[in-house]
Amino acid sequence: MIFEIKNLKKSFGNNHVLKDINISIKEGEIVSIIGASGSGKSTLLRCLNLLEYPDSGEIIYNNNNILTNLSKANLLRSEVGMVFQSFNLFNNKNVIDNCVLPQVKVLKKTKNEAVDVATFNLEKVGMKDFINQDVKTLSGGQKQRVAIARSLSMNPKVLLFDEPTSALDPEMVGEVLDVIKELTTLGMTMIIVTHEMAFAKEISDRVVFMDEGVIAESGTPDRIFNNPKNERTKEFLKRFNN
Repeated sequence: MIFEIKNLKKSFGNNHVLKDINISIKEGEIVSIIGASGSGKSTLLRCLNLLEYPDSGEIIYNNNNILTNLSKANLLRSEVGMVFQSFNLFNNKNVIDNCVLPQVKVLKKTKNEAVDVATFNLEKVGMKDFINQDVKTLSGGQKQRVAIARSLSMNPKVLLFDEPTSALDPEMVGEVLDVIKELTTLGMTMIIVTHEMAFAKEISDRVVFMDEGVIAESGTPDRIFNNPKNERTKEFLKRFNN
């Protein structure tokens, strides 16, 4: 297992967002996390990357409990990439610099090495022709593809996607989903929080349904979408299946 999450809890004041989460993720597995807004999906993802620090529990990454070993926490941050719903790009930089700077700062690559890697990944997501363009002039879909290229350029072992299409206009959703679909062929571990049900059904090895801070149900896409056991899962998917 690349990730083992045990008894994870996280509250914000009196709001208990994660209530005893237990889940294991295999290396190379593609897991989609679905559920209503406020169910704890994004908070779980942010805990996996230590953007949020859990109140209690264990996050075991490659056999190390990163919550009790902060030197391993830095290793995790360098090996687990994240694509945000709001892109989180440097708006005062151009496309190539957005993908080069993190490599130079974190991975200590030379500028030339970083440019080669960034160019390769920008080509992979269909953004090579925009290398010198200012990020603020791009469409939402283009920004998200640059954000994906930036994450890939860090050579992650795991890629986390936090609702990567939720800030996009409807006509741009498809182009970003197509890029993510392409990435599923690379053998990388991917954990995707998404509201795109057809996409989750198509690309996932496993679908996890979260409800009010707990994992209510988990299984293959076929079982979750076509034969859910939990009443809340059935209710949530009713709109999608109709």
